[in-house]
Amino acid sequence: MTRYKKNYMEVCLTTADGVQHLRLYGYLKRSDIPIKSETVTNAKNQFGMIIIICDSDTLADLKVREDLFESISVMDSEDMRWGLYKTMKNEKIVDQIKDFMFSFDFSNPKESIETMLERANETSISLFRKNQSFVDDYVNTDQLSFEEKVKDLESMIIYFEKLERYEDCALLVEIKEKVKKFHLKNYLHNG
Repeated sequence: MTRYKKNYMEVCLTTADGVQHLRLYGYLKRSDIPIKSETVTNAKNQFGMIIIICDSDTLADLKVREDLFESISVMDSEDMRWGLYKTMKNEKIVDQIKDFMFSFDFSNPKESIETMLERANETSISLFRKNQSFVDDYVNTDQLSFEEKVKDLESMIIYFEKLERYEDCALLVEIKEKVKKFHLKNYLHNG
């Protein structure tokens, strides 16, 4: 079992569709709740899964916000963690998400945060490339502000630019332009 200071725990949240997934993701980011991993499963009755690190107070606050997720499970053992993944029907997805699982090391937070950001960026670009509905949901959601979306995309562009992954940068710039057009359209419409 992964151990955390101050009674922190891993909690798995599942979502039913892309909109709910984005709403949950936006809420977690705005609330500064660390996201350990995120995946889109598209399994029957489940769109995605987000694993967070939180304390009991945060967990209690989340349980009140039932509209943000389909199910919530405290992952108190390695067996529980893998049990959740094994419930997914698609073995290919299970193989893919093994790479995104890691334990947050509070003794070396800088390295853990860098690893978490790297994996978040890789997961996001993978979703953007494979799933146009994810791009559309990201552009159209009002759960993230215009500024948050632009900042998020710009940080990903910088990350991939450092890796000289210019095709990924181009895709992110394209999404950023869609975000700007969507914002401008809504701004002019709601004036």
